[in-house]
Amino acid sequence: MSPAALRLYGKHEQTRSDHLGLIAKYLEWQTAPAGSQAMKELEQFLLDRAMEHDSPTLLFNLARDYLLAAKVIRPGALLLAKMVGTARKDASDLTSQLVGHLLTAELRADLERMLLVDASGDHPLSRAVQRLLVHPRRRPQRPAARRTQRRRPARTRPQRRPDPWWPAGRSR
Repeated sequence: MSPAALRLYGKHEQTRSDHLGLIAKYLEWQTAPAGSQAMKELEQFLLDRAMEHDSPTLLFNLARDYLLAAKVIRPGALLLAKMVGTARKDASDLTSQLVGHLLTAELRADLERMLLVDASGDHPLSRAVQRLLVHPRRRPQRPAARRTQRRRPARTRPQRRPDPWWPAGRSR
């Protein structure tokens, strides 16, 4: 085959998709069209993980690892991101259903009162909430001058003891 033929490879969409299908079949990977069993299993997996974790990035990575282990060709990143968003919303709705009966009217009122900011700022909790809302916590950073000054001393190699049986002047 000439190098010029390789340069033309993949110019036609049909060639790439045909070869992708052949490679997937050879490696025993499957596609996951919308509504397929593989997609339903992925949706259930994402819902289960979303009940445990809320980070969309983590859910996306877990879905990617799940598809890799199941030998399923990953759908587009945008579709997978939408599935993660749907799973998070469904997990939130399911959580509300599961614990909604625990929130009595009195408890709901107490929780709402905690979120109110006292205009006078006399209540310690309202001051703390206001401080967090206005100035969210950040990681403390050391000043640049201190960062550069503190360095560990270079480690020195321990001196070897002279070996009485090794000839003097010769290195090992």
